Amino acid sequence: MAACLDILVVSQFFSPEMGAPAARFHDFGKLLVERGHRVTVLTGFPNSPSGRIPDGYRGRVAQREMIDGITVLRGWIYASPKLSKFTKAAGFASFAASASLQALLRRVRADVVIATSPPPTVGVPGMLLARRLGVPLLFDVRDIWPEAIAASGRLQSGTLIRVLERLERAIYAASAAVTVVTEGKRERLIEKGVAPEKVFVIPNGVDLRRFEQQQPLPAEAWRALGLDPARVTLMYAGIMNPPQGLDVLLDATAKLRAAAPDLASRFQLAMVGAGSLREHLTQRTRSEGLSDLVRFVPEQPRDAIPPLLRTADAIAVTLRPRKDSHTVPSKLYEAMASGRPVLVSADGAPAEILREAKAGLATPASDSDALAASIRALLEDPERGRALGAQGRAYAAAFDRGRLVERFEAVLRDLVAR
Repeated sequence: MAACLDILVVSQFFSPEMGAPAARFHDFGKLLVERGHRVTVLTGFPNSPSGRIPDGYRGRVAQREMIDGITVLRGWIYASPKLSKFTKAAGFASFAASASLQALLRRVRADVVIATSPPPTVGVPGMLLARRLGVPLLFDVRDIWPEAIAASGRLQSGTLIRVLERLERAIYAASAAVTVVTEGKRERLIEKGVAPEKVFVIPNGVDLRRFEQQQPLPAEAWRALGLDPARVTLMYAGIMNPPQGLDVLLDATAKLRAAAPDLASRFQLAMVGAGSLREHLTQRTRSEGLSDLVRFVPEQPRDAIPPLLRTADAIAVTLRPRKDSHTVPSKLYEAMASGRPVLVSADGAPAEILREAKAGLATPASDSDALAASIRALLEDPERGRALGAQGRAYAAAFDRGRLVERFEAVLRDLVAR
């Protein structure tokens, strides 16, 4: 029997927070524990995406807890419900400082250290831990920063971009291996000078066990969320921040009502989650008279998401236009795992994956006319939607994290054996 590994993960985000950063290593950590390894996560107190630390965690400087067999070590982090570029930057910097202090003072052991980005500032405590413990560092990259945020316009300071680029190069140089979520990101890192033999693709995926035996919610539960069980429901469930480009959903809903009022009368858009744009979206809904078609549901615990997706009639996955076209939201795989048809409004890899899976209808990012036409197509032909959903469920099986963890484990064992 292969020896178990002590695996130490540095992640600014972790369960019970929502979103891809928290989900990726909650799932991988749980699966690695099941395979006999010991997993410790060094993280902050939960606050994303609302900026509010829950009552059970508020007012603490440090905390230790167990989640699904994972030892979770939490440290202080700056959090504010006033979501802005400044407060987000302060959150990144505070976690890097707090986790670096913990890296120097906490009594931990590890055979390998993983730092998962973004933000890339997690690489600082990651490098400190790897050096202090004399073990290899693996840098896990879901989005290439600062390149991605500079291209999107979210970061415009030339000085800060140069500082982050120097940090990025230092982390890649210090890492024994780098994992990315798409082949396109692997090619980009190689272009940036990272040695090809150091870069491995471990895609985003879904823990299919979370969707097994899940039945749609009863009508009473749907009504309790403010949703009409008699209407065809297109659901978006996730973080409501600028990169998601969620205005296109409101635009498409308005255009559907203008073009086909009879169809729109039996349709509803369910927006589930929280984030910096939620208030903007709710104000738009009220001011444009869309409240009869668009319903907002509060952020839900992660375990509540699979039955919500199973109860919806279709799932929306959106990204605003971006130069980095090889980003794949993890919610795409969850949407396909639900067995519901998926409407993608995004360019590049997400649309290509959806077409390959034959799991839904893809339209260009921010093209509300095309998205409205896709919604109309599913309303007019529900049997087509059911067929697309079944094909998506079959496709998602190849991206089950129960399979992907084997590849990840092989990379970790190879690093430790060197």
